[in-house]
Amino acid sequence: MTAPQTAETIPERLTGANSTLLLTSSFTDERHCTELLHPDDPAETNVLWVSYTKSPDQQLRRWREHTDERPAEMGIVSVEDSTRSVAAETGGSSGPGGPSLPETNAPIETVNSPNDLTGLGIRITEFLTDWDEKNDNRTVVCFDSLTALLQYVELETAYEFLHIITGRMANTDAFAHFHMDPDAHDDQTVEIITSLMDGVVEVDASGEEHIRARKS
Repeated sequence: MTAPQTAETIPERLTGANSTLLLTSSFTDERHCTELLHPDDPAETNVLWVSYTKSPDQQLRRWREHTDERPAEMGIVSVEDSTRSVAAETGGSSGPGGPSLPETNAPIETVNSPNDLTGLGIRITEFLTDWDEKNDNRTVVCFDSLTALLQYVELETAYEFLHIITGRMANTDAFAHFHMDPDAHDDQTVEIITSLMDGVVEVDASGEEHIRARKS
């Protein structure tokens, strides 16, 4: 039997959480990802995409499928060489601060090596710090994905990185969700990552979500 629908959005059900693990396959994550990015209030939202699996224009296209309004601030941290390929395909320009996404001028920061977690952390922190100093808007982050990240680094290394970066997000009161495909990992790996998060949204094959807060 399907659980009763609630009028509350997923973010409302995760009030007080700064970090959420989105456990879902890549085929069922679109709606839940976008809902976690607060597209209903873009004028007061800063959006940061951190992507191992999707190019910058794919991330923007996902947003535009739900709203025509752009966020107050936008930024993208693109891992490996997807930024260069997107710039070549779409005519994106490179300025003093690096390339930007066409039509939006959203800055794109690149991490050329997928196992360079130091560089990745620096680029994420720069966006968080800059926006925290610039405005009082809510900052939301999409990290896509931990499954891809764990293809390049050991679990212990990933754990240490996430422990640091979720702390920085909490310090700037950012709300972040991290994609992870539970079918690609053993239960112990999922539980170790879950222990770092304030909440978990697990999406089953039918698209129904199961939401829980981390136990204190």
